[in-house]
Amino acid sequence: MGIEHILNHYRKEELPFVERMIDSCERVLRNHQPIRTDFVDPRQKVIIENIVNSYMDLTMFFDGGYEQAERGRVLIAPSYYIFDQEELGLHFFQILGENKFFELTHQNVLGALLNIGLKREKFGDILITDTTKQFIVASEVADYVRMELKQIGKTKIYLESIPRNQLNPPSIQYEIQQFSVSSLRIDAIVAQVFHQSRSKVVEWIKGKHVKVNWQIIDQVDYKLEVGDMVSLRKFGRFKLLEEEGITKKGRMLIKVGKII
Repeated sequence: MGIEHILNHYRKEELPFVERMIDSCERVLRNHQPIRTDFVDPRQKVIIENIVNSYMDLTMFFDGGYEQAERGRVLIAPSYYIFDQEELGLHFFQILGENKFFELTHQNVLGALLNIGLKREKFGDILITDTTKQFIVASEVADYVRMELKQIGKTKIYLESIPRNQLNPPSIQYEIQQFSVSSLRIDAIVAQVFHQSRSKVVEWIKGKHVKVNWQIIDQVDYKLEVGDMVSLRKFGRFKLLEEEGITKKGRMLIKVGKII
């Protein structure tokens, strides 16, 4: 498949990443050696899968540390390659504090990692539960993170390296909302879920603040489907769970789960 044909399938803002992945594939073919990516999000993972699948002699392996990981690293390799999970270079940290009952949010940890100069592609999922606070980084930056991350917000912390089998992913919790809409247009549903005006949501969609299944959507009349994961920058995410029927006035009853 020609490069131009591949590029035609992607949005303008995705093209630099697509071109890097095509270049990585070409280098794997030339040198017969695997190439490891930084952490990628689910949309980027799909892009890599599509590109790799366009080459008969390549394969890929993904690892985010646990089965349902959103972010992970990819190894692009010759089709005959024997994969060793350790090659993907993941390091697992548990956050401990002076106070056993200290509280941290996902946003607290994300902000702290960015504030020490870590690029987003160098760390994976952040796993916060009532009993554990954990995150995953690229092994090549683990020593730097351990040395630099001493405080999150006003909480003094220290990091403990843990094995993969001690990861404790949180279960996804939804705030269930049920309401009626005239159609499954993204602008109408996003406005309802986040209690914002439709005109404001239209502005955000056109400004590329909204993603569906981790892909930017800037069409205000885009139609959602059951199972779609939708995010609005700075507001959060929700999943369209069910279409529940039609009201007497012909409106669609739907159920969404806002992630809390």
